[in-house]
Amino acid sequence: MTDAALTVAVQGELGSNSELAAREYFDGRDVDVLPCRTFADLFSTLDRRGAEAALAPVENSLAGSIHEVWDLLRERPQPVCGEIRLRIGHHLIAPPGTRLEDLRRIRSHPQALAQCREFLDGLQEVQVEPVYDTAGAVMMVKAEGRSDEAAIATAQAAEDNGMQVLVADLAGIHNFTRFLVLGEGTGSGGSPKTTVVLEMDHSAAGLPAVLGQLTRAGLEVLKVETRKRAGHPWAYLVYLDFAGDAGSEPVAGALREVAGLVGGLHVVGTYPAGIAAEPRLYPR
Repeated sequence: MTDAALTVAVQGELGSNSELAAREYFDGRDVDVLPCRTFADLFSTLDRRGAEAALAPVENSLAGSIHEVWDLLRERPQPVCGEIRLRIGHHLIAPPGTRLEDLRRIRSHPQALAQCREFLDGLQEVQVEPVYDTAGAVMMVKAEGRSDEAAIATAQAAEDNGMQVLVADLAGIHNFTRFLVLGEGTGSGGSPKTTVVLEMDHSAAGLPAVLGQLTRAGLEVLKVETRKRAGHPWAYLVYLDFAGDAGSEPVAGALREVAGLVGGLHVVGTYPAGIAAEPRLYPR
């Protein structure tokens, strides 16, 4: 434990889910949260050592994987020291006195809009506008002060900006986002797990052989997802999580075998398995 504040970069403004994830993961530490406008900016901040750690969302329980982040993990590798699964509370937030029936535009991050699609589809004559951040959307709505606009964001963002929550938990209670904690340092949590990205040339037909190799090595596969590799005809990327440490046997041996079965293998990192967390309101 150190008395010095830890600088943690997140994508989005203060009040975003990424900020809440950072504060939950580093609970008990003095943390300075550094907002970044884009995921690419977040990785650039780590590259130039503008922050000691960063939170990168990789998948959501409702909307699926965040492919932009997976691409950055593959193309601009960073040390991974941990993970956290944060329950996401998406709330419809508007200036005080706004009525639900008067809304004509709702703003939020594309991921939040996707996770709240069922609610949004039930509204009539309401324009949906994607913006760079959930908390940033609340700031926009507050600045414009219109009674026909709202944002989807956290309760923290509503509290920070003196706005009202019109409807709470738009995506339900089973909405979780998994964040990887990037940066140097020792993580905290459970037993080690490893994340890799595979490049499968021409087809995903070789995937059963890969999974068979992991099974023969006695490794528990925790996640497998295929994704079309943009710009490469009939080629795929595969996201894999499995229990074990990539730096020790039998995992290291299994990965050597897998490397001979695929077009490319990128080890994102080995880190302690994280736990689920509930977001809290933080005093400013």
